[in-house]
Amino acid sequence: QERAAVLLMGEKPKLSLKKALYATRRSYSKAIMLSPPNLVWKIWLASGRTEVSCGNTNGARDLFLRAYDCVTEKGRSTVLLECARLEEFCGDLALSRSILCKARNEHGKSDWKVWLSSVNLECRCGLRERAIVFAQDALDIHRGTGRLWAALIQLRHEDGEMSQMKVLKLALKSVPKSGEVWCEGARISLNPFCPTFDLQAASRHLVFAARFTPQYGDSFLEQLRLDMIGKWLVPLAEPLINKMYDAFLKSNKMGREEAYQFITQCTKKAADAMKAQLKRKPNSIAKDVVDTSELELHCCSANPNYGHLWFQCRVSPIDSAREVIAEAKDVMASDIINYSYIYVAAMVRRAGIMMIIHHPEIVDSNGVENPYDDFDRFVNQQLRLAPTLDAILSEKEVSGSMFVTGLTDSNKRWNTYSLAEKRRILFGSDSLVN
Repeated sequence: QERAAVLLMGEKPKLSLKKALYATRRSYSKAIMLSPPNLVWKIWLASGRTEVSCGNTNGARDLFLRAYDCVTEKGRSTVLLECARLEEFCGDLALSRSILCKARNEHGKSDWKVWLSSVNLECRCGLRERAIVFAQDALDIHRGTGRLWAALIQLRHEDGEMSQMKVLKLALKSVPKSGEVWCEGARISLNPFCPTFDLQAASRHLVFAARFTPQYGDSFLEQLRLDMIGKWLVPLAEPLINKMYDAFLKSNKMGREEAYQFITQCTKKAADAMKAQLKRKPNSIAKDVVDTSELELHCCSANPNYGHLWFQCRVSPIDSAREVIAEAKDVMASDIINYSYIYVAAMVRRAGIMMIIHHPEIVDSNGVENPYDDFDRFVNQQLRLAPTLDAILSEKEVSGSMFVTGLTDSNKRWNTYSLAEKRRILFGSDSLVN
């Protein structure tokens, strides 16, 4: 009835919201009277969320307090989290933090979600160091929780790729079958500003992510991003890489710094060529249709029910997996096309470093040899030693923080969101149900 009322308001803007929600509130009243005492608190919470959706925050606060009065001990932390979200939504961060502090003190040892909510609150406020402290304290208690590890990996982005990889390795030792952690590993490899940008490594990580935690929707959406890059951008990068390779083979023996300058020039030319194509014929970049039938089938079988990107792309709580993927295709396609020159430049840079590794007869190694038994570790070491994409392109308005997840809009600062977007992020996760 609530969803029907929202749809009706869209069709009839002049209709009073109070009148449209009359049937919804009446049904809540009946449910409260008929519900068992141990479950009635869930109805109070659901009704409070409905009041938030129509802007009645004072009414929502009263309903949440009613829920807290009758909730069982097991569900008390859930009610406290809802209260904290409401106060954050209303702008009272001090009260929100106080509620979360109470939740951590009373339920921190039994419920990891109170810690994750604290981490998310500090992230949204831009207090990264404080969020890291909460994440580390949480992992001291709940070391086997993959979502806490995933949050810590994301928080370490500003410290560099090496710091993220260090946390990722620790996470995989503690929770090797966490899809959220494997998905973060894929996101590191999919970030074009990451020195070790690698589409193949991202693909391997996403296979594990979907296999170990199929209910985590973000893994499927990151796979969609990878499929789009593979279908649209890899074919555009290949001619540029081949041209660079031919020029490299015809060159005389060079030093390592000279080789880096050669790769820098080729990477800049590739980015400029893509910018020109984007300006001249933007539709030519995504001219091929990306077949997502297999991904949709896998996703429908897994039936994902959570994930930050998943909720961003889910328009309605009743949207099917196919509808979420269809929405994600439109949003991600726009992102990939707009930043196609960044992804192609990252591919050219990686190909250039691989070229140096495979042709020591052209580039003077200066005694640099593979000290590892694992060739991939040696490749990553060489990629980190080379000039970064950020240094090569010197982009002022584009940075690696925009590519932490598959949607650039999901990585923007909290204060840039509209009130409706904030409400959707805070209360659109169906955490009460899931």
